[in-house]
Amino acid sequence: MDDLVARLETLERGVYSNAKSSADNESENLVGQVALIERQLSKALSENAALSIGLEKYEKLKDIIDADGDLERDRQLLGIGAKTELILLSGSASQTISDMRTISDMQSKINQPEYAKAAEQHAKTRVVEQQHIAQASEFRKVVADVSSVIDKYYAETEVLSEMFIQWDQALTTIERKVTDLEASSRKG
Repeated sequence: MDDLVARLETLERGVYSNAKSSADNESENLVGQVALIERQLSKALSENAALSIGLEKYEKLKDIIDADGDLERDRQLLGIGAKTELILLSGSASQTISDMRTISDMQSKINQPEYAKAAEQHAKTRVVEQQHIAQASEFRKVVADVSSVIDKYYAETEVLSEMFIQWDQALTTIERKVTDLEASSRKG
């Protein structure tokens, strides 16, 4: 990638220096300079396939990158790093750059100061965990004891209910017999 950046800088310097020198020295042939630059560019493109692909992508985006206006202003607004990044934005390179940005964005979250104390906190959490386990076991025992008491209560309530029904039936029978005896003693 450094090689690509260096070549782009060399090419830009050549274009800008030739443009400045032609303004200073009008005796040079402008068409000859353009032809020389085109030959140098063709040679650089034939030597480096990645540069050729990058230039094709640049050509597609040149209206956005260079727009209309002053080349020097455009050069200042969009530096070599940004141009290189635009050239490299292909499927895999784009994904790699995106992954690298994601990783660098997460770096601050990964190296939180709280994480340095994690080992120290682990021992403390083990103690709390053991207390929780003991309390949960004790809770299950208490729940079993309360359930047993409630079951006994329901069983005794059932027995008492049946005893009450039998007692009520016995009292009703006795009362009926007393009423019958009183009625027979009044008649007779």
